[in-house]
Amino acid sequence: MNTPPSVLLGIDGGATHSHGVAIAVDGRVLASVSAGSLNFFGSGLPQARASLAQLLEALEQALPRGTPCRHAVIGCAALFSEATPREKEGLCAGLPLPGSTRVVSDSQTAHFGATLGDPGVVVIAGTGSMVLARGDSGRWAQVGGWGHLLGDEGSAHWIARESVQAAIASSESRGPDTELGSIICQFFGVNSLPDLIPILYDSLASKDRFADLARFLSEGGCDGDAVFQGILGRAGVELALQAAAAIRSAGFEGNPVPIFLIGSVLTKNRQVREAFVTHLQAVRPVRIETPHLPPTLGAAAMALGDAGIPLTSEVVANLRRGMPDPDPTWA
Repeated sequence: MNTPPSVLLGIDGGATHSHGVAIAVDGRVLASVSAGSLNFFGSGLPQARASLAQLLEALEQALPRGTPCRHAVIGCAALFSEATPREKEGLCAGLPLPGSTRVVSDSQTAHFGATLGDPGVVVIAGTGSMVLARGDSGRWAQVGGWGHLLGDEGSAHWIARESVQAAIASSESRGPDTELGSIICQFFGVNSLPDLIPILYDSLASKDRFADLARFLSEGGCDGDAVFQGILGRAGVELALQAAAAIRSAGFEGNPVPIFLIGSVLTKNRQVREAFVTHLQAVRPVRIETPHLPPTLGAAAMALGDAGIPLTSEVVANLRRGMPDPDPTWA
């Protein structure tokens, strides 16, 4: 019996969802699957390992039996850069991965997918937020990525938190009037804002549930609410401040600076995106470019490079043809 040709794996492990692909050496996408968070800080190591195991099992089932894996690259939301041996072992030990597996930050896989290794600034705004820039001389700069307790300004989680705080301030007559309180109560199925306390302070409450609130508010009739529109505008400004700092640190010689937007807060919310572009353009001329590949295929492209396979125009074209459907969620 002939052994099926080897494949390479690319995995994008975000703070809320993770996605994985198996590709042939010519870039053709052979299988695409999804699972939960790989952020072993936010969701815990057992949950991250369970999500990774689910991805690998689904990919194995989607491929011919006995298909060997040549190389894998995993982008993980818990990391700032390449995983330490201890971090890699904690996430991957005992799982059916090749010995040549590399675990890096999901911002690195997102950047490589967006730019294919060229200079540029990738602004990520989903459940969390982060900016990664590579300047013209090859210098890297990262801003953000500190998680919801220390940062994530402009992210879906930040928008939800600011909205709840604005609703509380309004209810206590120390903030402007807003309809946010009633809409937030509707989302969580409670009668009043104090009823949110046991929900929001529950240690088992997931970040993605709170981030879902941002999407609900955006789609739930807040167009006429000046307070919520102001929060969306501030989200765009916060992301622009991060991008401007990364541009300064990475060093870009020419103008305009190429900017790649990743994450549904920026790609699917017009108010946030317009505020982001307007504020950033006032600091430095930029041009918004379409990412070459989504983060999952960025991880797969990195796996190809690690395996010594050139990213020819044909390989990139094959990867693009296999791009999964856009993420239907706002956050």
